[in-house]
Amino acid sequence: MLAVLVAAFIVSKSCGAVGDEISQEQAVTIAREEIDYEPERVMVRLLKRGLKSRPYWAVSLATVADTGALERVTVVVVDAKTGEVSEIRRTS
Repeated sequence: MLAVLVAAFIVSKSCGAVGDEISQEQAVTIAREEIDYEPERVMVRLLKRGLKSRPYWAVSLATVADTGALERVTVVVVDAKTGEVSEIRRTS
């Protein structure tokens, strides 16, 4: 019984703390500061990385070609606890 209570406590703490410091909107603002163009599409996902499952916001910013295909795509990974940019991937 004690093991079940301890496990429930750990799960509740890890679920409740996900992304609570930096909001999705703040992550988009931080990501926009890393690009030099106006994105036509913005997509955001919350990821967990590492052994301790640290939360990160993956913000995808893109322009769209006349054909509808994504042209310029930048993915900015923002630490959901600190707001620091941990990774930037660009494609053209």
